[in-house]
Amino acid sequence: MKDTICQTLGNNIKKYRKLRGYTQEKLAELLDMEIKSLSLIETGNCFVSSKTLAKLAQVLEVSPSDLLDDLKIDESERLYKDAQKALELIKNNPAKLRALNAMLNGLL
Repeated sequence: MKDTICQTLGNNIKKYRKLRGYTQEKLAELLDMEIKSLSLIETGNCFVSSKTLAKLAQVLEVSPSDLLDDLKIDESERLYKDAQKALELIKNNPAKLRALNAMLNGLL
């Protein structure tokens, strides 16, 4: 059975990696680590040192606590916070902002 904190970390790394538009290969390159090691972390099969956690947070432009957040807060609050973080990550990408705006207009 996988450790819950390892799964949480892995899921969050994968989420923020995808929000940044990075492949595993690109993130591994930015972290100067093997792709296999990153894959093990993302699947919850391996944990990281504090140094690697700090570097992950820096590269993904989030706080270390964001990567370890187990999301036990109210669901709507969690979704809102995730949306804010995603918006912050794409604020300088006009194409993604236009796509998001079109989706939001469709919901409203």
